[in-house]
Amino acid sequence: MNRVTNRALVVATALAAVAAMGSAGTADADPGALSGRYAVTGGDDQIYVTATSNCATDGCTATLVSNLGWTSVATKSGGRWNFDVVKPDGVICSDGNFADVVIRYSVDAGTMTGNVLADSNGECPGGQVTQSAFRMTKLG
Repeated sequence: MNRVTNRALVVATALAAVAAMGSAGTADADPGALSGRYAVTGGDDQIYVTATSNCATDGCTATLVSNLGWTSVATKSGGRWNFDVVKPDGVICSDGNFADVVIRYSVDAGTMTGNVLADSNGECPGGQVTQSAFRMTKLG
């Protein structure tokens, strides 16, 4: 009888440990707010952003203000923060007109790594869409 009790305790302890690891993994993989100052590395520019989040029952948004003068609103969906940066008149089209450049960021909320997408021609016809990796590192 003592042997059965010991086995039951070992099994219960193992199951509790597995459940705890599963819960901890979920919490780390999908944290809530995006708040504070971050260095964005992996792109062409040296970017620092200050993020202020607002999370409610229907989801989270974060206002991002950069050292380069742009502001964007990030939305959290499926464990990822997504935001666009628009550079007005960022490129000259072949017809001589200026067009905006839209850069799309998507970052995993747990690892703070992601992808940035940009079109070499901005809003002009043609161009090549490029994708590169980047990381957001919390400062301080």
